[in-house]
Amino acid sequence: MSAAVFLLAAAPPRDPGSDSAQVFDPAKMPGPLSAAHAVTPGTKGCGSCHIEKYGLSPEKCLACHAEIAVRIKAGHGFHKDKKEGCPTCHAEHQGADASIIPLDPKDFDHAETGYVLEGAHAKVADCGRCHHGQAAFLRNTGKSYLLLDFRCSVCHTSPHPGRQVECLACHSKDTWRVEWTPGLNH
Repeated sequence: MSAAVFLLAAAPPRDPGSDSAQVFDPAKMPGPLSAAHAVTPGTKGCGSCHIEKYGLSPEKCLACHAEIAVRIKAGHGFHKDKKEGCPTCHAEHQGADASIIPLDPKDFDHAETGYVLEGAHAKVADCGRCHHGQAAFLRNTGKSYLLLDFRCSVCHTSPHPGRQVECLACHSKDTWRVEWTPGLNH
């Protein structure tokens, strides 16, 4: 019995998140995971992201990031043509404090998202005015820039709720003020 226990203790640990016989070797880990990935999949689930020989698989990224996979499949949003290049922008193993969303708002071309900032929206300097809590996808840590909904009502409170759902039928992206027409019923 003691020989069996010794053999089990001496065997190299297998990666529990892997569908292969890849061995999990903490010494080969290039650095600590970001805070978000340290929670899920965690340091013992290398196979959740990696394939043989510690390679990366976009399919494995998109299995966890389904909201991005949906947009890629539909050909919408910033990631619409970036299926194969996840690690190009999202470099992992830089530590818990590292940001793996390398977004510089000053240099970001919002038109790539499919939503061109026009009129008053182009004047908004703080991304958080639109990309905030209940408007964006929930993350374990950090923030998401992926919006759940693009309707005006996500950020703007309607002055006439329940009477008009298509704001741009009367309002423009330049101003919410409209000339009132007698007899106009929202």
